[in-house]
Amino acid sequence: MRNLLIAVLFLGVLSGCTNQFITFSGESKSWTGKYTATIDGNEEHGSYEFHFKDGNESTQFKVLEINVNNGRTTKSEENLKGATITLSSNCRGCSVTEKGEEQKVTIKWDDENEETFYMQEK
Repeated sequence: MRNLLIAVLFLGVLSGCTNQFITFSGESKSWTGKYTATIDGNEEHGSYEFHFKDGNESTQFKVLEINVNNGRTTKSEENLKGATITLSSNCRGCSVTEKGEEQKVTIKWDDENEETFYMQEK
């Protein structure tokens, strides 16, 4: 009986140390997006990657604004070179991304273009 109690306590400790890995992706006419993250309790460490479909390493944006989930993660840059943009997203004691939750992304570039798309969990 004592061994069973020790085994149950040990498994309880191990189950408290589980990380959850999530991946979201989506696209619009001009952009693809991907988000990968590790979640441990109320901590989330992730990275967004957005790629301009018609671009390459010499692509230049006069102005680029990325807004994820109505301002939860944002990036604003001027004179950005390259077709791939990465953003990190880290938080502690926060409301972490839930499984099945959509990620709304709005990207504006060069003061005349704007697209919104949703990334879904994969």
